[in-house]
Amino acid sequence: MPSDPRPLPAGLVPALLHPWTWKMAWRDSRTQRLRLLIFSLAIVSGIASLVAIHSLKASVESGIRAQAKELLGSDLQVSSSQPLSPDETNGLTKRSTRVTREVAFPSMMTFPNGGTRLVHVRALDGDYPYYGQVKTVPAEAWQRRSGETGILLDESLLEQFQVKPGDEIELGRLRLKILGALHSSAPRASRFSALAPEAYVRLADVQQSGLIGANSMVTHLLHLEIPQGPPSAELKESVRRDFPTASWRLETPEDRQESLGDALALFQRYLGILALASLALGALGVAGAVQSHINRRVATIAILRCLGAPRQLAAAVYIAQSAALGLLGAILGAGIGIGLQTGLLSLFRDSLPIAVTPAPEWAVVFRTTLAGFAVCCGFALIPILKIHRISPAITLRSGGLLPGSVLRTVPVYLLLTALLLLLALTNDADWKRACILVGGLAAAFALVLGVARGLMAVTRRIVRPGWPYLLRQGISNLHRPGNQTLLFLLSLGLGTFLLLTILLAGDLLQQRLHITQTKENPNLYLIDVQPDQVEGVMALVKGQGLPVLETAPMVTMRIQALRGVPIAKAEGVPRWIANREFRSSYRARLNASETLIAGEWHETVPDPQGPIPVSLEEKIAADMHLTVGDTLTLDVQGVTLEARVTSLRQVDWSRFNLNFFMVFRPGALEGAPGFHVVTTRTPDAAAVGRLQHDLTRDFANVSSIDLAQILETVRDILSKISQVVTLLGGLTLIAALPIVTGTLLNGRDVRLRESVLLRTLGASARQVQAILILEFAALGILAALTGTLLAAAASSALAVYVFDTSPSLDVTVIMVTFLSTTALSILGGLALSRGVTNHPPLEILRNA
Repeated sequence: MPSDPRPLPAGLVPALLHPWTWKMAWRDSRTQRLRLLIFSLAIVSGIASLVAIHSLKASVESGIRAQAKELLGSDLQVSSSQPLSPDETNGLTKRSTRVTREVAFPSMMTFPNGGTRLVHVRALDGDYPYYGQVKTVPAEAWQRRSGETGILLDESLLEQFQVKPGDEIELGRLRLKILGALHSSAPRASRFSALAPEAYVRLADVQQSGLIGANSMVTHLLHLEIPQGPPSAELKESVRRDFPTASWRLETPEDRQESLGDALALFQRYLGILALASLALGALGVAGAVQSHINRRVATIAILRCLGAPRQLAAAVYIAQSAALGLLGAILGAGIGIGLQTGLLSLFRDSLPIAVTPAPEWAVVFRTTLAGFAVCCGFALIPILKIHRISPAITLRSGGLLPGSVLRTVPVYLLLTALLLLLALTNDADWKRACILVGGLAAAFALVLGVARGLMAVTRRIVRPGWPYLLRQGISNLHRPGNQTLLFLLSLGLGTFLLLTILLAGDLLQQRLHITQTKENPNLYLIDVQPDQVEGVMALVKGQGLPVLETAPMVTMRIQALRGVPIAKAEGVPRWIANREFRSSYRARLNASETLIAGEWHETVPDPQGPIPVSLEEKIAADMHLTVGDTLTLDVQGVTLEARVTSLRQVDWSRFNLNFFMVFRPGALEGAPGFHVVTTRTPDAAAVGRLQHDLTRDFANVSSIDLAQILETVRDILSKISQVVTLLGGLTLIAALPIVTGTLLNGRDVRLRESVLLRTLGASARQVQAILILEFAALGILAALTGTLLAAAASSALAVYVFDTSPSLDVTVIMVTFLSTTALSILGGLALSRGVTNHPPLEILRNA
């Protein structure tokens, strides 16, 4: 006790501020510092994940805000599948200081060496982009494009076809000189342009190419520079009010920022689950370390009570130790998180759609570190509350392990739930999703906790005297005083659950992208085939020995009303449905990737005078809240059409057949403007090249889409994302290992005493090892079983609600994870037995 005659503070807060508390906390930790440091590694990894993920998202969002207008290149972009009328163009021009017209479409391009390539042609007639710069080689090529006939190509095309500025290429009926190479292009006007190299020409030149027909896949755009005025939302509302019948798509810099933010939010939600789980595991490790520490200090605390120390003062000593442990882990974790964030941004900055500076987001670092520190301290309070149940009388009897008070821990659990919910809300502003996330994590904890307690209860009842002695001892260790069953199952079971969920989610991604390689699956689309060209294109394909797998007409339409209610006023219908131009088809039968799940296929017309039959894809029908028998009103390029739902279809979109949201009966849309799509399957790249060359010669407007090229682009993007996910997801493993190690160390003292008693009674070191192996084998099997079952359930939910596919579990991955978890537990038991059996019995008995 201190020499100061003044009494020590009785309150908890004054005790924490008293120097004696911190001196005593330092002295008391001397023999336990290594164990506490091992557990602090779990805090380090959890907070590092938290800081890295939230800082990464904040950095990208900051870049988006700083470059919002450069993402679009203008203040307002108007796009339509049909040309804007002069009155519409003039009305929009009056709102702006500068206007640029653009026509964009896919087309085949022929190079001097005979090679062909699908490109995305962008024909402009103004100074767009107004924000940001287009970089070309030579530097003046972009300015030359607006004043002379020629073409600018993506630099990858020049390398691929060994051409240079000054060479000529063929685009439709045009022969254009290459003016230069694009190093960085204008903001992309459509998703398709991301899957094909871009080519820029003058609008006046492309109108002479013969590539723009009345029914071609052409997007007409206006890029407007708007003087300083109302916010984007008010600007769009004003335009729609002035042009109420226009079916344009309006986009502002804020819209593009929001679309990128949504994609990023999905990615961040997934990583946020990992961060929250890693932090929870780290905090669990702190709770286990503090609980084990207090169990070994029961006698010391009782002596302090005998000397007059209040309960609050004794608790303050161990709160100070826990706070110091959490602070150390938080500082180290924040440093590692900053390194991960800046390192990932530096490594993947070229893959991001915007320029992001790889610098720490200090506000986010401080906020997330503080939150993580609070969670760890909150978990540490649970075992510290046991100090209130330690009385001075314990010094007169054997210091057993004391159970905690359930009523005292309820406020702490509520506080922890609030802290975790606050963290979840920083990850996702939707409070419902945040509650589901925290609730799911709590349910996983509760389930594993229930399994652990159930295991202890069952083993206490099932052990029989007739069992072999070693088996009886190993199973009984699961419920005896001082057992580590609860903490071991929580750490290993939850770690298994989280890691296996990551692996199965990656497998789901691969399945979602997988294309079944059969003769019925196309790998080449021929699009923009006009009705009078269908027979000629099919003959050309067959003439090269290739199969014609499918051919289908496409007609563009919009939805006006659902069950007589205007689409804009329909409750619960997603906004994108009202703004989308649907490309639909008509045919007499289902294809191989469709299954009828409700209603009857439209082989006949029930009422020739009534609405025409239509079959809807099941998920679009659910979004529109339609079922069999409901009606919808369609705008088919200016013509109003009434339709009735006669069937619902389940579509396997992963097979890349010609699938549509809406399919009509033959004879319903033949008179509507549209084009056809023909699919085939080519054996190799050479066959693709020959077909593309002949198509360019005979049908210049027909474009081909090579799915192999598109999938390669998608796989490359997902590969980069997967690397980030794998790196950050690996932190979960780092968080789990220190907890398992610490759990083994915490049980070492109790196992040491038991093993010495067994050896004193005549047991050999081999028998002691066998008992420990049996105990940890049982723990490992149950932890692995619990973790794999939880992961299987989580993977099934992800498959249905996130990846939009059927649940499918990789049995090999599950079995390898199950066996690895069991083996890890047994190896832990062997490592523990090595130290236990080497201690002489007298050394332990003297200290007993």
